[in-house]
Amino acid sequence: MNRTIKSTFLLAAIIFFNANIQAQDDRDFRIGFKIIPGIDWTKAVTSNVVKNGSGIGFSFGLMADIKLDQNYFFTPEINITTMSNSMKLKGDSIYSLAGPTRNYNNVTYKYSLKYIEIPLTFKFRTNESNGMRYWGQIGIAPGIMIGNQVTTTATAVGGPNFPTNEKYISTASDNDKYDFTQHQDNINALRASMILGAGIEYNLSGNTSFYTGLRFNNGFTDILNDKKSKMINNVLGLELGFFF
Repeated sequence: MNRTIKSTFLLAAIIFFNANIQAQDDRDFRIGFKIIPGIDWTKAVTSNVVKNGSGIGFSFGLMADIKLDQNYFFTPEINITTMSNSMKLKGDSIYSLAGPTRNYNNVTYKYSLKYIEIPLTFKFRTNESNGMRYWGQIGIAPGIMIGNQVTTTATAVGGPNFPTNEKYISTASDNDKYDFTQHQDNINALRASMILGAGIEYNLSGNTSFYTGLRFNNGFTDILNDKKSKMINNVLGLELGFFF
């Protein structure tokens, strides 16, 4: 009799444990942490500016899955995102506003930008098979700039070169002396982008899952605060994270 009770109790415990694991895999709400190292580049919208190579970016932050329907989720995030963007001005001569008028060419800018981004995406994921799921997501990511620095270089025509290999804050009024007549170095405070992503998720145990994939952060707003120049910036990143 005791053996029967013990066997029944053990069977009930196994059934309860397996049911609990299944429920954990299908939670209506969960939260996680991610990092996104990536490659940044710019794309010119007007003909007077061109991209000048690529840079390295990095994001980190929190994410949540909110269940809408079976395998469909609303996934808000809050991330700190840094970008390194380079560009240059087309044309053989640019006129400086600071001091005596001089002609310059080979004018380049290297920006170090930092944003708070709030991606708002919709995610579809497949049913779990051997602990593995596949997912895809699409959405938008409004962002606000919380830091910017720029290094400007230029070659003078018949005079000293443009005087900076040092970083400065482009939006500070004291640094308007670095602006040229054909271009200002200011950056817009707001940025918006479209998010496209896909990847895999692997359940490690219980509520803990490893999460990885590729994310394309496609900017669609002008990053330059200048009436004559327009440019967008993009990021292709590798997402690495955990849900808990």
